[in-house]
Amino acid sequence: MIVDVQRAFDPPRAFVEKLRRYSRRFPCRIFTRYLNPPGSMFRRVLRQKCCAPGSEDVDLLIAPEPADLVIDKTTYGLKPADIARLRRRRIRRVTVCGLDTDACVLGVMFSLFDSGIECHLKEEMCWSSSGLHRPAVAIVRAQFPKPC
Repeated sequence: MIVDVQRAFDPPRAFVEKLRRYSRRFPCRIFTRYLNPPGSMFRRVLRQKCCAPGSEDVDLLIAPEPADLVIDKTTYGLKPADIARLRRRRIRRVTVCGLDTDACVLGVMFSLFDSGIECHLKEEMCWSSSGLHRPAVAIVRAQFPKPC
């Protein structure tokens, strides 16, 4: 699952290219795309103006292929309807990477876990614009230990 790798968050080009190469090994990639509609909590509380639906901000930096799944989300994590789409595809295990490790990546992982989908973080394929990547990885390691 490639979380929110889109124009608004301006990740380093080298990171995007490394992620693009890594993601090619999977037969089905799941992309999430963050949308920030008018009246959202992100606009009202966090004063976040980016990612208006239909704006260039939401353009994915890695182009999905026909077999891939794209999930538009308006929250940090996934909604029940998004989880249902994964279940219809019989997805039981997900490798998570993308942006921002301390926000949406973490939110998506909690959503997956709470719904019974096994999830693992690919640490080196994540990045945070806030500089909080390492603390977020520490949280993931504590909350999602690697299987025995």
